[in-house]
Amino acid sequence: MNNKTNNRTKLIKARVTEDEQILVKTKAKYYGYKNLSKYLIDAAIYEKVTYVDLDNHQLLYDAYAQNTKELKKITKEIRHISKYATDLDNTTIQNITSLMFTILRNQKDMLKLIDEKLNLKVWQEINRNKQGMEK
Repeated sequence: MNNKTNNRTKLIKARVTEDEQILVKTKAKYYGYKNLSKYLIDAAIYEKVTYVDLDNHQLLYDAYAQNTKELKKITKEIRHISKYATDLDNTTIQNITSLMFTILRNQKDMLKLIDEKLNLKVWQEINRNKQGMEK
């Protein structure tokens, strides 16, 4: 197979959710890819794909989505402060502080959900099977 980039003339489009996009970009960065296209090509061609439908995954997604909403609120507040802040009143400071604590609480709640609700038996079984195949 010829992998020269100058021979790449075909385009593949894929739609993803915001969460999927964040996960793909994070994984590409983790593996040291600077170019997302190169990572996607390598992942599609050379990586094994394992799909695991973990118990209670929707609870985790919902917690993550709620945390993302809170992060967006804080980002908006910080932008507002950085643009217009000459004098901050106590209410603004309390609102920002409250939002920051809400995010911290949500992160702790997500960790708690993972510990309490996520069924890792399936994941452990898959890892055991992979290790057995690699030996």
